Amino acid sequence: MDRRTYIGTIGSSMAALSLAGCSGSDGGDGNESTSTPEPTYEVDQEAPARLKLLSVSGPKEVAFGDTIKGDVTAVNVGGEPISGDATIEFVHSESGATEPQTVTVNADGLKSGEEVSHSYRVDANYAGAWAFETSSDFYAVDDTVTSTVSVLPKQGSTGETIELASGVQATVSDMTYEQMIAYELSPGERTIGDNTAHAIRETVSDNILLILSVTFENGTGEAKTVSKDDFVVPESSFVSESAAGRDGTNAAGENINPGQTYSGHLIYAVPKAQIDDLTFGINLAEGSAVADIEIPLQSPGGFPEFELANIDVPPEDVTGDEATVAMEVENVGDSAGMFKSIFEFKTPEESGLFASYSADTWYIDADGPFTQRIPAGETRTIELVTEPDSDRRWDYRTTPFGAEWTFEAVE
Repeated sequence: MDRRTYIGTIGSSMAALSLAGCSGSDGGDGNESTSTPEPTYEVDQEAPARLKLLSVSGPKEVAFGDTIKGDVTAVNVGGEPISGDATIEFVHSESGATEPQTVTVNADGLKSGEEVSHSYRVDANYAGAWAFETSSDFYAVDDTVTSTVSVLPKQGSTGETIELASGVQATVSDMTYEQMIAYELSPGERTIGDNTAHAIRETVSDNILLILSVTFENGTGEAKTVSKDDFVVPESSFVSESAAGRDGTNAAGENINPGQTYSGHLIYAVPKAQIDDLTFGINLAEGSAVADIEIPLQSPGGFPEFELANIDVPPEDVTGDEATVAMEVENVGDSAGMFKSIFEFKTPEESGLFASYSADTWYIDADGPFTQRIPAGETRTIELVTEPDSDRRWDYRTTPFGAEWTFEAVE
């Protein structure tokens, strides 16, 4: 005889996690709920033991660091008693490298048609979306179960010391916005010989460079490397070049020995339109792009924006040891900024036997960068000085602005 029975679950409060339970970390009374169809099930007494998950209750969202509490309800829809307990994993959906947390359902010995409810507690130790995933111990999951929870990031502040996943302590001490930075080139990269030269990184008109001053302290017992993946600034792109002319360089990739303190910079190109809502995020979960700790960043009163007002270049025939270019640069933006410029040069003539340059290749002059801080609405004159080899025609240009000219150094 086919012995099957349809049975309604006990306790209608055991609704799905994303639809019922407490309202999260906003101080609600915990009674917010939405009408949800009750799960039903069919018991087949001719079948072996079969455990079905009926419901998972709990909060919709919690704050980072809180404990997530709730109940799970399961039923034996088979004809024989369940042998052994069952497990459910609480999985961080944002990072596959994060260890899941296990919830055990005490189902051992559960008879045919019997239900079991089990309370659980798991730690909200990473921000982002979490979900319950059943193991193979379960025969089925009711369609009404949508067991997800959102963990909201913790709010931090500049000046606060935060421990990274590596154990290194990080403190954001200052922030500035600049239109450009200068950074060092490695020897041989558009340089002549072993000279140290600098290139300029500038943003397009609708972006600005955010430069964060960060101090790292390694109190662990082993060397640690600062990874850019530990940090996130939404709607931005990470700038890998070092920030020359400042106290320290780009911190990403810096190796910090045990007991060492290092101050450097993290640099991002960010849209100007996003400045008012900009946050600096710290990730504690490997491979996650969701910030576990968010630090709101102060919105500036404006941005620097430089324009070339005038330029005086040498005559076509230059005598003496030096050639000077005078640029009048105006800051038409709303905030003071550090203007930076470099010389680039090339010659159409092939180099001699002992020369270290190639024809028609742009090289960067090692005497730069030429820098000056320009207040908003003001103009400054920047002189770029170079020492060209004599009896040879040279092509020169400036970065930024791309002003070009040609002259020949004569005895």
